[in-house]
Amino acid sequence: MNIITKTIAGIATGIIALAAVSCSKDDTIRYNNATMGNIVNGEFVSDQGNIFNVVEQSCTGKLDTMKRAFVVCDILRATEGRQNEYDVRVHQISPVLTKEPVAQSGITDEALNVTDPVIIQNLWISGGYLNIYMAIPVLMEKGKQHTINCVLDDTAPKPGEYSFQFRHNANGEILKEGNADNAKMVIAGAYASFPLDEVIKEDSAKMRINWKSYKIQNPGIIMFDTEEFTIERDYKKTVSSQAPSNPSAYSMLTDIE
Repeated sequence: MNIITKTIAGIATGIIALAAVSCSKDDTIRYNNATMGNIVNGEFVSDQGNIFNVVEQSCTGKLDTMKRAFVVCDILRATEGRQNEYDVRVHQISPVLTKEPVAQSGITDEALNVTDPVIIQNLWISGGYLNIYMAIPVLMEKGKQHTINCVLDDTAPKPGEYSFQFRHNANGEILKEGNADNAKMVIAGAYASFPLDEVIKEDSAKMRINWKSYKIQNPGIIMFDTEEFTIERDYKKTVSSQAPSNPSAYSMLTDIE
């Protein structure tokens, strides 16, 4: 099933090109800092608590039109007289889909119980959010709407333990044997964040996260077959981990809600 290989290769090329960005300015503190954050009163506040002032920008997109974003930037200098505030040169701005987790016991819409495959390329916890970068096969010409949700299994709760499942409803756009649309599908990527502070009340807890994915063969070939993934993570309210050092440089939210 190598019809999707070139698309994935294009995403990887974007990462390499981004990593190759350089600048001759002497006051640059760090190149290619990648972080998720919220836009608060017009300012980008990273999940690590830093304020980034955009003084240079080499990409499209406006932070002041978003509520949450993934940003790749160079940190140029500390802002004089202000703690944890920096002037930055921005290379990538990606909007982030933000949705509250859904409790399984409260689901009345059967569409939320659909578990179509979703490829999770990155997953991390920061700023009180469960964050993902996902890749989904879509038919651009049809413009169907996909949905992604994070469902909390609250049917048999255990103190300090939480089970979540990512559920993707592809609205029929699925790679499968004999599907005439397979060759027309492209990979749409998107960032999503699910706030955890209202769900997890403890200062620390164990998280179990499950989702269905297409099987992937090296180098980046998507198969028709699917498989289940389950991972465990420690959650601590006082800890905010950094985003992946090499997240995908491609993001599209137009067909995902």
